[in-house]
Amino acid sequence: MADSRDKERLHVVDAIRALALFGVLVMNLRDMSGLNFLTAEALASLQGPVDQAVDFLLHVVFDEKFLSSFSFLFGLSFYLLLERKSDQPGFMAMYFRRLLVLAGFGLINIAFLYWADILLVYAVFGTTLVLMVRLPQWVLLAISTLFLFGAPVALALAGAVRGDTLQTPEELEALRTFGSPAYWPNVVESLSLYFGLGSSGRLVELWDHTNVYGMLLLGLWAGRAQIPHRVDEHRLLLRGVASLCLPVGLLLTLLWEVMPDTDPLTTVMRIGAPILAIGYMSLGALLLSRPGAQRIRAWLAFPGRLALTNYLAYGLIGQVLLYGWGLGWIGTLGSAEILLLAVGIYAVALVLSRLWLIPFRMGPMEWVWRCLTYLRPSPLRR
Repeated sequence: MADSRDKERLHVVDAIRALALFGVLVMNLRDMSGLNFLTAEALASLQGPVDQAVDFLLHVVFDEKFLSSFSFLFGLSFYLLLERKSDQPGFMAMYFRRLLVLAGFGLINIAFLYWADILLVYAVFGTTLVLMVRLPQWVLLAISTLFLFGAPVALALAGAVRGDTLQTPEELEALRTFGSPAYWPNVVESLSLYFGLGSSGRLVELWDHTNVYGMLLLGLWAGRAQIPHRVDEHRLLLRGVASLCLPVGLLLTLLWEVMPDTDPLTTVMRIGAPILAIGYMSLGALLLSRPGAQRIRAWLAFPGRLALTNYLAYGLIGQVLLYGWGLGWIGTLGSAEILLLAVGIYAVALVLSRLWLIPFRMGPMEWVWRCLTYLRPSPLRR
C-alpha cells in the first residue's frame, strides 16, 4: 500500500509539472516568435483585436506564473531526491555532479536552442539548497517570503520601473539575426542576449531571479512539510491557499498590466505572479488527487516525467519553426496563432511521451543526465 500511495503522489507531482511545462512552452514560443523585438508599428499591424486579447490573456494567466510553478517543483524535486538518496555514501558529490550536468544542459540550451534558459539558474541556485534544507521550517519559509515579496518592494523603493517598451537597437539586431538563414550568428546572438548587459539588463529584471529562488525555497519547504506526500491530509490547507491566492494573484497581475510603466508601484505588483502560481498549484493538487482524475493524472504524468527532454525539445521546435535557418516564421505570427501552435506541439508531446515510456524507463535527456551524474551507464529499456 505504501508503494501504491507513493506512486500516486509522484503522479500528482508529475502531472502538475506537465501543466507547468505547457505554460512554459506558451511563453517560450512567444519569446522566440519575435513579438518583443518588433517596433510598435509592426506590432500593431501584426496583432489584430483577437491577437491583442489573447496576448493580454497570456500575460495575465501565463507570464511568469508557470515558470514560478516550474521553479517550485524543482525545489520540491530536490527534497524528493534528498529523501531517497541522502543516506547513501557519496551523496554530496553525486548531487553537485547532477547540478554541474544541469548547468551544461543550460549552456547548450542558451547557445543552440532557447536563449532565455532557466536550467543554468536552477543549477547555480541549487548549490545552496543543501545548506537551506538544514534550516528550521519557519526560517526557510521566511527567507522564501523575503525573496518572493521583499525583493519587488525593495526594487520599487529603489525607483526601479518596468522600463521603456520601445524597440532598442539590441532587439532590432536580435530580430535580424534570428530571422537570418545563417545558423552560427544565432548562437552568438543567443549568448549575447543571455549574458550581455544590453536592454535586458534593467534593474527591475533582477526580480526574475529573486522570484525563482524564492519559489525554489518554497518548493523545498513544501516537501519538508510533506504536503505532496499527504495531499488528502492537507486538502483544507490547499483549499484555503487556492481560495486566497487565485483572486489576490489575479488582481495584482491585472494591476501590473494596466498601471503605467513609469510608476515604481507597478514593480510591487509583480508579486502577483508567484501568488497566482501558488494558487494554480494548490488547485491543481486538489483536482488531480481526486479519484475521478486518475486517467488524466496518469496521462499528464508522462510528459511530467520527461520534463527535461520536453523542455529542451520545445526550444528545438521553436528554432525549426521560427528562426531563419528553419521555416523563418519569426515576426509573422500573432499571439492567437502562437497559442494554437503551442497547443498543437503540447498535444504531440503528450502522445510521444506516452509512447516513449512504454519501452523506456525515462526520457533520453533524463537518461543522459543520470548517466553523467552517476558516472556509469544506466539501463534505459525496461
